[in-house]
Amino acid sequence: MLATKRVLVMGLLDTKSFAWVIGQEAAAHGAEVLYTVQNERFRDVFLRRSFRQEGLDVDDYLILPCDVTQDDDLAALFERTGELDAIVHSIAYARPETCLTGPMWNPPREDVSLAFQISAASLAYVVGAAGDRLRAGGSVVTLTFDSQHAYPSYNWMGVCKAALEAVVRYLARDVGPRGVRVNAVSAGPQRTRAATHIPGFSTIESQWDARAPLGWDADADRKAVAGTVVYLISDLAAKVTGEVIHVDGGYHAMGMPLPEAQ
Repeated sequence: MLATKRVLVMGLLDTKSFAWVIGQEAAAHGAEVLYTVQNERFRDVFLRRSFRQEGLDVDDYLILPCDVTQDDDLAALFERTGELDAIVHSIAYARPETCLTGPMWNPPREDVSLAFQISAASLAYVVGAAGDRLRAGGSVVTLTFDSQHAYPSYNWMGVCKAALEAVVRYLARDVGPRGVRVNAVSAGPQRTRAATHIPGFSTIESQWDARAPLGWDADADRKAVAGTVVYLISDLAAKVTGEVIHVDGGYHAMGMPLPEAQ
């Protein structure tokens, strides 16, 4: 499905992260996959340790450093990648002790600004920096989470996800004339390193599985998310853009908890 395609997957944290699962699924469908991490130290120390625990070697993969808040980093990244067929943006951050706790007015303004820059605005700057290196007919996919409802402690990250979805629509407008597509996948909760920083995550996870008509497994179902990303990267989605596609077991469509099975 992705034979001959070069795919950049941004935001690798470890082998449990969306970025890794998506990258491996893309590779299984024939793509050449490149990854990014925030910086070289993270790659050479923390990621290397995580890979070693799984019997993997960081040096077997092309993993490039890129701080998406820095224009110079973005420029250097795309100088190294060369031409691409797809970019997967799997990047989000909000300071847990301020942005993911208490009332909405709790965090300092600079913490809110940082969360927005990394979690939402970065998508626009990534696409802008890629420029013509993202080939005509290419695809950009980002990862979001239900932005239509308020969740315990999700706070400013929820706001950033709503902004990210708006960025998707405006980018689809901007790059559509070049034949480039921009979409988001709204995934159910995943038991990743990032999720462990969200207070009350276990409650969200259990409620999700109970309410989703197809059920939801926060570990196993990340493969379903990855499969949808692969579809959006592929030529099968040639006329799909500006969309937020839900891969959440149907949770988003339910107005109330499901009745208990008789």
